[in-house]
Amino acid sequence: TMEKSRYFEELVVGEEFRSPSRTIAEYDLYVFAGLTGDLTDFHISTEAAKNSVFGQRPAHGMLLVSIANGLYNRIGITDETGMALAGIEWRFLAPGFIGDTVHLLAAVKEKRDVSKKDRGLVFWDARLVKHDGTITCQGQMVRMVRRKNPS
Repeated sequence: TMEKSRYFEELVVGEEFRSPSRTIAEYDLYVFAGLTGDLTDFHISTEAAKNSVFGQRPAHGMLLVSIANGLYNRIGITDETGMALAGIEWRFLAPGFIGDTVHLLAAVKEKRDVSKKDRGLVFWDARLVKHDGTITCQGQMVRMVRRKNPS
């Protein structure tokens, strides 16, 4: 279920949210390859993937980041208060394959004031997790979030 949108002041450091899940489809790899121009053989060729370190076609790393961002938005916690994605720092730990179902765990790590008084920065610890508990990738998302009471 979607969370109610919260302002900067209402987000609590340490609080963690879980997104709905999503299954990685073969279609996703082809659309992403076409959209980005990343036509690396092992993403789009079953034969090439057999001889790769993965043994099968993995999702593009940047596709996983994009899925993580989309799942963050499905949580809904900053739907009406989010102003911008201000930064991202990411690490890849395990491949995501066609058929894997993933969800995002996002925890408020830090909140920081900025010079403009109508907003603040929220640092999120985020993990894209497979149905079996494997973390595919993780990192920090920095989001600009509107204040309820600019002082």
